[in-house]
Amino acid sequence: MKNKLQVEIFGHRYTLRGDADEAYAQELAAYVDKKMSEMASHSRGTSPAKLAILAAINIAHELFQLRSRQKERDTLIGDKTRDIIESIEEQFEEFKLD
Repeated sequence: MKNKLQVEIFGHRYTLRGDADEAYAQELAAYVDKKMSEMASHSRGTSPAKLAILAAINIAHELFQLRSRQKERDTLIGDKTRDIIESIEEQFEEFKLD
């Protein structure tokens, strides 16, 4: 069953429907509100629609940076895992020779 809840973003109330926990949905709305407020503080007189787009671009940028860092971490972990496995395999090879 879909939940129906109210959130406030940049002075406007919105009804959200979904399976998300209400506290989580409120946290998301607060984050978007914060980003729009940040954009508004740097862009006086900008329309709310334009602020929303600027905030969305900013949030997308953050997401892409996080994805990139995660990919780098995954690669590093994969490399280290392969090194460990190779080391273990070398140890077993030494035991087979004895």
